[in-house]
Amino acid sequence: MESSALDYVAQACMDLTEALQAASNDADKEILINNHIKQVWSTVPPIDDFKKNLDWVNVMEPISLSTHCSEKIVVLDFWTYCCINCYHVLPDLAHLEELHSVENGLVVIGVHCGKFKNEKESGNILSAIQRYNIHHPVINDSESSMWDALGIKCWPTLLILGPGNKPIFVLTGEGHREELDLYVDSALHYFDSRISNLPLPIEPLKIVKGKEGILHFPSKVSLNPFYRGRNEEPFMAISDSGNHRIVLTDCSGLVLKIVGGTEPGFKDGKLDEAKFNSPQGLCWMSSNVLAVCDTNNHTVRAIHLDEGTVEVLAGTGHQGAHGDFGGKCLGLQPLSSPWDVLLYTTPDLDMSVRPLLPPPPPPPGQVAAEKELEGKEETKEKEKKDEKRRVLLIACAGSHQIWALFLDTTIWWKYKTFTEGTCVCVAGSGAEAARNSAYPHTAAFAQPSGLALKTGLNPEVFVADSESSSIRRIGLSTGQVSTLCGGDRNPLNLFAFGDVDDIGVEAKFQHPLGVAYSESNKTLYVADSYNHKIKKVEVGPQKVTSLNPSKIETADPVKFNEPSGLSVTADGKYLYIADTNNHSVKILNLVKNVCQEFKVRMPDTKFVEPENLILYKNDLFVNRKCGNLIIYFNVSLDSDIRNVKFTPGAPQDWMVCVRDENNKDVTLDDFEFVGCSYKGAKLPGRVEMKIKQRTDKTHYRLYLSFHTALCDNSICFSHAFTIRSTILVRDSVKMVESYKITCKVNPVNRNEKN
Repeated sequence: MESSALDYVAQACMDLTEALQAASNDADKEILINNHIKQVWSTVPPIDDFKKNLDWVNVMEPISLSTHCSEKIVVLDFWTYCCINCYHVLPDLAHLEELHSVENGLVVIGVHCGKFKNEKESGNILSAIQRYNIHHPVINDSESSMWDALGIKCWPTLLILGPGNKPIFVLTGEGHREELDLYVDSALHYFDSRISNLPLPIEPLKIVKGKEGILHFPSKVSLNPFYRGRNEEPFMAISDSGNHRIVLTDCSGLVLKIVGGTEPGFKDGKLDEAKFNSPQGLCWMSSNVLAVCDTNNHTVRAIHLDEGTVEVLAGTGHQGAHGDFGGKCLGLQPLSSPWDVLLYTTPDLDMSVRPLLPPPPPPPGQVAAEKELEGKEETKEKEKKDEKRRVLLIACAGSHQIWALFLDTTIWWKYKTFTEGTCVCVAGSGAEAARNSAYPHTAAFAQPSGLALKTGLNPEVFVADSESSSIRRIGLSTGQVSTLCGGDRNPLNLFAFGDVDDIGVEAKFQHPLGVAYSESNKTLYVADSYNHKIKKVEVGPQKVTSLNPSKIETADPVKFNEPSGLSVTADGKYLYIADTNNHSVKILNLVKNVCQEFKVRMPDTKFVEPENLILYKNDLFVNRKCGNLIIYFNVSLDSDIRNVKFTPGAPQDWMVCVRDENNKDVTLDDFEFVGCSYKGAKLPGRVEMKIKQRTDKTHYRLYLSFHTALCDNSICFSHAFTIRSTILVRDSVKMVESYKITCKVNPVNRNEKN
């Protein structure tokens, strides 16, 4: 199929949109859509199938349009995972897939055509699919062969195919959920007799957590600048984006508090009930208040640790409309994918307003009195001018703008006064470009994703402008927007990326997502995400240098994987890095240029032996060379009690737990259960476990726990108890050792025997 055919479909869709807007009722709309489908489907040829030997995700075998999809309605989503607009389309596709299954005739296929070199690697696409929780098939069209063949012009583009793989609708950009639902539903009804209900070889990828299962795609980190070394104070906040939560740690990495859950949601209230959806940027507003960019919920939230609550600071929970410059208050003002946030404190700007003509001279005799009064007024005016106002600056990647939430009534640029609680765009036209300007609202950004503050006489904020692969700067006294380094002199060229250490625009980045500024050494640090590097920028000469640190244990170079968040200590000696696709946080010693893991871990819970513990007098043995241990066990009722029986049909639950000499649960770590599980619901029971590999441990503790259901003549009740024994690990015992354990229980006087 030639690109001109797709141009014909696109024009027909534009005409259809105009006709639908003029239609007066649903019946007329249905006729218009059916006529459109009939005309287009009978006119255009089918598109060519996917090229062979391309990598696929979420499938058991490569999908063929001609073999698998010729009797389906197919939605092809041309996307690239760096693109915020593509990111916004994913919920629309998920909604569509909830309405229509593959068996009902709909197939959604993501055609990934990477913009950046890094995005063409299948492993990186796989990480993005995990991060964004995509379940439909995705093909890595790394050379954009289908894109070129069809003449696709922008990300995202949604191409809807009818039976025979003929294009019938095309939608470009984001914000088409209603049209997408309407067109797919109409196509399924129109082609009802041609639609197959056969399944496809789709197998959604299982999400793989990090090594210890604590962090999953951490995106941003923020050191607490108010930290004073107290045990109860958090040292660091981490946006655990893949787990939809915020993790607070002490200086050693020990988890103090987790806010949010592992499933996405949108809920304020108590800390243990709050829900987030892919949180990103973080900023400490005080020692106990943390601002969070709740990106997928399009809000900025505040975590109040002292009060134990979470609340919305700005945003409605729904994406803001394109072209909105704001001005509403707090939770009434919609935002679009806030990605980073920082706190800026400033005196009122432009306070030196003077009238054009001098006032008339005062009457005689009043000069001395007025001088005294004037002195007092000047003192008050100076105090008022020096008083700091708090402004929360927000990088809204979705609208390509920088917004501000004024926490205090503030006189801002150009004598403009914003009252407390006002949320408004302060820089960026909303167009996606890298345009500089002395007038902040005529400047343009390309997906701003990271913010860093430089204070002093000429304060400014540095912006990681990811889609232009540049670092931008905004003068906080004037609003002037300029480029510090990277990118291109042509503001419309968003493809000027690479990996070059140089000066200013001659330096090159690849989709940087994070920045951190050190006041102590006047250096800006950049998470050059798609180059998997950390770079530093000497702000004065605009010189860019790669750090290339080595591991602290060895001389091997550190391998980052799409790092996206940075936070530097006040003394400028240590840089904390959210190493996103490695599911970890790292510490870079900037003095020695060596790096080590910041080991985020849960606090060790002190093991307490269960109640109703019965000690089994005989030791059990297992051969250290992968020996087998078989245990037969049963429970009987003590003959001293009468009228008590096991409840007929009720489960008699049991579970095996093995702990090592440090009381760590190693049931599944050190042992393999042969032909059975380590828990069950029937008695008598049998369990066979085998040491996975030769061990140097000398002994384990075995806990065999029971939860039985019993009845007497009048009532049913439960009774729980645990048998503890020692497993001795030896070389001299048989490769298969077996034991029988029987316990008599007395739930009346708790006099159990074995």
